[in-house]
Amino acid sequence: MAGIRALSFTRHTGPADGAEQREVFAAACAARGWTAGDVVRQYGSDLRAWWAALRLVRSGRYDVVVVDTMDRLADTEPGRLAALEMLRCAGVRLLVARDGTDTADPVGAGLVASLLTV
Repeated sequence: MAGIRALSFTRHTGPADGAEQREVFAAACAARGWTAGDVVRQYGSDLRAWWAALRLVRSGRYDVVVVDTMDRLADTEPGRLAALEMLRCAGVRLLVARDGTDTADPVGAGLVASLLTV
């Protein structure tokens, strides 16, 4: 899909985390023909960075949030579920780059829905 503007969300647990996550983001965008945009970085375990990402998407600057892997959503399972629910409620598209889960397609949306109902 051309014209898609992507925002990278990274969660940092060590000094090398950002570079690898940014490379995965750039490759995912290039493979899909998307415009790779800014990065929202999360340090720690709260959801403040997610609120910033949601504001950027809801303002119309971006169309999709891209994370490296599902575990980059948050550092705990309850945190990951809270981030997924936040994105779902806000109507924000999510791409999990390494496994290709995209909430814009029925399979990806179904996977996220099943995680939220467990």
